[in-house]
Amino acid sequence: MTERGRPHEPWAQPPFEDSIRGTERDPAAIATSLLAGRSIVAGGPLGSGKSFLIARVVAALQERGAEPLVIRGSAALRRTALGALEVAPDPRARALADGVAGTGPLVLIVDDAQELDAASLATVVRAVHTHHATGLIAVTEPRLPTAPRNDVIEVIDDLWISGSADRWELPALCPREAERLLEEFAPDDPFDSVTRAGILWAADGSRLLLRALVDAARAEIAAGRDPLTIVSEGSTRGSLAAVLHAHVRELADDQLGALVLLERAPGLRYADAARLVPAGVLDELRSTGLLHDDGSTGHRLSVNRALARAAERVWGRERSRNAIGEMLDRMLRDEGRWWSRPLARQLADRWVREVAHPRDLSEVAAPLMQRVILDAAREANDHGDAAHAAAYAAWLDDEHDSPAITLEHRFAQVVLGSGRPGTSLLDLDPEDHHRARSLAMLLEIDDRDDRLDGARAIGVRVDDANDWERAVGRARAALDDLRLRDAVVLAEHVRRHPDTDRVSDRVGAELLEAMSRAYLGETTAMHEALGRSHRLFRTGSFEDALDRLAARCFHLACHTVAGTDDAEAVSHLATERESAIRSGGGGVAGASFAAVLVEVRRGRVLPALRELRAARRRAEFAGGEAVGLIELETAYGLAAFGYPREAAELLSSVEQRGTGSRVFRQSFAATSAVVAATNGALSEAHMHAADAWAVSSETDAVMLQLRDLHRLVVLDHPCAASSLILMRELAADVEAPTARDLVRAAEEAFSEREREGWRADRALARLRVSLVPHETRPAASTTTSVPAVSVELTAREREIALLVEDGLSNRQIAGTLFLSVRTVESHIYQARAKVGAPSRRDLGALVARHGAHRAPSVPPAGDESPPPANGHPSVSARA
Repeated sequence: MTERGRPHEPWAQPPFEDSIRGTERDPAAIATSLLAGRSIVAGGPLGSGKSFLIARVVAALQERGAEPLVIRGSAALRRTALGALEVAPDPRARALADGVAGTGPLVLIVDDAQELDAASLATVVRAVHTHHATGLIAVTEPRLPTAPRNDVIEVIDDLWISGSADRWELPALCPREAERLLEEFAPDDPFDSVTRAGILWAADGSRLLLRALVDAARAEIAAGRDPLTIVSEGSTRGSLAAVLHAHVRELADDQLGALVLLERAPGLRYADAARLVPAGVLDELRSTGLLHDDGSTGHRLSVNRALARAAERVWGRERSRNAIGEMLDRMLRDEGRWWSRPLARQLADRWVREVAHPRDLSEVAAPLMQRVILDAAREANDHGDAAHAAAYAAWLDDEHDSPAITLEHRFAQVVLGSGRPGTSLLDLDPEDHHRARSLAMLLEIDDRDDRLDGARAIGVRVDDANDWERAVGRARAALDDLRLRDAVVLAEHVRRHPDTDRVSDRVGAELLEAMSRAYLGETTAMHEALGRSHRLFRTGSFEDALDRLAARCFHLACHTVAGTDDAEAVSHLATERESAIRSGGGGVAGASFAAVLVEVRRGRVLPALRELRAARRRAEFAGGEAVGLIELETAYGLAAFGYPREAAELLSSVEQRGTGSRVFRQSFAATSAVVAATNGALSEAHMHAADAWAVSSETDAVMLQLRDLHRLVVLDHPCAASSLILMRELAADVEAPTARDLVRAAEEAFSEREREGWRADRALARLRVSLVPHETRPAASTTTSVPAVSVELTAREREIALLVEDGLSNRQIAGTLFLSVRTVESHIYQARAKVGAPSRRDLGALVARHGAHRAPSVPPAGDESPPPANGHPSVSARA
């Protein structure tokens, strides 16, 4: 507690002070204005920082020798005449109520003025109107413009309208300020990026709610649970529940109802939602951010789940249940003219719970019943809830069953461990073939010891695909096998195939060609294919959030392979990640994997490892080559940036398959080489580097060949000289600019080794060239393990950055170094500007990585025996 019994405000942190310093809302400027006789009405929504601002203004007034009279409104005293004045500890409040004028100018500070009783309000307004006092009057206003306004607010606004006071708006948190404030509330950086994004989305622009969510999420982590659970669903008890309730109690009845209904149907199209909720209410919720629109042609909607759960408690559980029941009945009455899979699952829940047998639903047509159960089972399986999927499918009898429902049922049973190989499902519709193969693949990557062959277990045959599916399969197989010229031709065939009519399939065909072109180093053709896929995105017809996210990840991977600028790809991926996080479901795990790719690409390898661990926890099926390649890229980055133990542990957890694709085998060998070098095993590194080259040299993947040859030179393989000659020949015919970068780096390494001998730290610095684009590379130098950041920062800046990495807040650093908080903030700002660190957290990680972590020394090449001769590349070994 602070003096006068006022609790510490959770938003009282430096970022808000930074945002107002030097403006008309600067506490010092406000104090000057008040002392000059100018009153101010400050209004903003709950959590906009009014109480924090008031505390700073009071301190500024006291520094100038003025002692303001502070009054605080209270809902508990709203019906007590002069209650707010009588409880104030300052005797001048009682004198003001009695109409006794003071001996000098009075500065009056009123917080939570919307809670004043009528008599206290009249006293305050009279004092300001008659110039017996100069006032700073802060009110909490409804966020939504159509919410009912407090009569007290109307009276206070009259002070401004009549000219007796200025009017200042205190807005909700902007995204940048919210991120800075989150760093202050959690200086030890306990959250992965998806959790941070979920917290910021749920905070709804409120400092108060942001702090409550951070505290609750930290408690979940301490208990060993996923913090996103509390972020997405809120809490029914404790401080978070109280803050959530305060944020929704101002909402009108129809707004509360809209949040409750739409929370049960995430992804509902706007046009269908308007059948259930007035369009004006939807527009208002959407404009204020409580409702998220994915921007597709269908304008699929999702709500802030934490606030929606709080709205349900305010609206009433029984009322919510009845309204949802009416919504489900409406969907049935409309007989499929509009549809929502989440609503179908709600309906299936009700049937399984309340209806003994399908025949008892005589008013529901059989096809409609099948559609409900099928969508409910798919929704449950997609969210990793096999138990409910099996229950929905089992509720149907043979009379109402269908092959598609049987498919979902068998999948759920195998996941639950009770499945047995089933007879072939011969009657699947063509639309269900893709679903069947996706489910089969998921079962095949399940790591249970007693796993069954996925296709056999659920009764689908791999060889009964139609012509279009075979074309897509051949194109993907060619890419995985690095038969890239074939992949380009096959991707073109898929693009022109008459059955490639869905936008998602057309995007997939363009990305297949783009990736093939990237491996070939044909950057112009790659950009053309990526441009076509982006134009398809912009049509808004590509609506599935998880598929959109996967496509954007593939887009970024193309730039990674080609070594081209990826800023635009990262920006597009960030948009899809945000949408996936807000939509929930399986997209959350996908967003975590996407974060891994971005962090590795930026050289932030420890954050990438944390993102990977979070993704593994959230993914129902975390296996297969796609995930394996992400894990290998992360391990490569950890090794290249000097984290040998973490890299080796991650590499050992990646399952190496003898029958894996060429892409996977090359990546595994390349990563093994770098990890071995980082751990001082140079002979082993040479062997793995030669293995990687042996894979790529049999293909036309020139970008992989250049990287493999570059790796052989940098690691001082016995055939480094011939590798360098071959690199020059290959790069001469490659369009991608990064090819010349790799040759130059290899030439520098070879020349330097001849002059000064081989050094592990320099080798690792050069290996980063093939991982991180030059524009975003944190290590500015390629000739030393310590980047330019070490010499650019002053000793004090470096000291503070290391304390940031240790998890200290600015206030704790100030206490440790006997500095002011403002001085610490200034040093951090200057250091971030020097090294280009986007955040306080990134600054600490960057400085610590290049100052505290060193790659172990590696024995000279002459101390190691060379690998077998057939592992050496030769000048004549051309793809």
